[in-house]
Amino acid sequence: MGRLWPLLAITTCTLLTACGPGDTAADSQAPASTSTPAAVKTTTKPVTTSTKQVAGADLPKCGDIPGAGAMPHDPLPDCRLSSRDSAALSFIVRHKAGHGGNPWTAIDVTGSDGKVLQTLDVRDTEIPGEPYLADLDVDGRDELVVPVSTAIVGNSTYVVFRPKAAKLEFVEAGKVFGIGVDRTASGYIAAMSKSGPADKYIEFQRFDGSRLVFVAEIIQTFDKDGHSTCRVDDEKGVPESEFSDEEVVRCFCGEQLLRTSPVG
Repeated sequence: MGRLWPLLAITTCTLLTACGPGDTAADSQAPASTSTPAAVKTTTKPVTTSTKQVAGADLPKCGDIPGAGAMPHDPLPDCRLSSRDSAALSFIVRHKAGHGGNPWTAIDVTGSDGKVLQTLDVRDTEIPGEPYLADLDVDGRDELVVPVSTAIVGNSTYVVFRPKAAKLEFVEAGKVFGIGVDRTASGYIAAMSKSGPADKYIEFQRFDGSRLVFVAEIIQTFDKDGHSTCRVDDEKGVPESEFSDEEVVRCFCGEQLLRTSPVG
């Protein structure tokens, strides 16, 4: 698929059941995470019963386009995604140039009959990467993950759209910053980022209804012999964690990050 997906395991410690994420009822509205640094403009046209149809069958599959996005300013071709969950939706991804040449991405969510159910407009998508689908919380429905910007050492910002319960509507859940979007064995959404060769940062979020909420962030520091120490990152100015510093170290320094397999 042309992406680098990290699979990493850091120093193992005992996890308790209380470390797992809490209630994720699909219709609650908790505040979105404020821990991701990027500012991305996203607009969503509501679900409709439109009879508009779009031709997407002849478009290439996103992520399977040889050479696409090889250079930072390479234009990306339009492409398509298909969910493999019970909703069986298709996503027609079109890359556009807005006023002043700022790129943006329009994604038509279509039903099995090809009719447009919803359009997601993600503005200022400055990274040469295609959206993809993945069941981040293993609930049987695919989330839509859209890369929007990139920073140093391969870190990128992703906008995550989550399906709203059993409905066909997608809502913006929040943003994730790191080298790919992963999950953990205990059910958190996680992303590992780097600031240099010695330090790795891992941020943990969870779904609360239709929103991603911040849980904790740890820093793993390596010495020249390859040994590492793990501590709480308390310098980001993010909202207070629901865990104490001691609980963060106990619960998250031993978390295993699992690869999320793109579908569609």
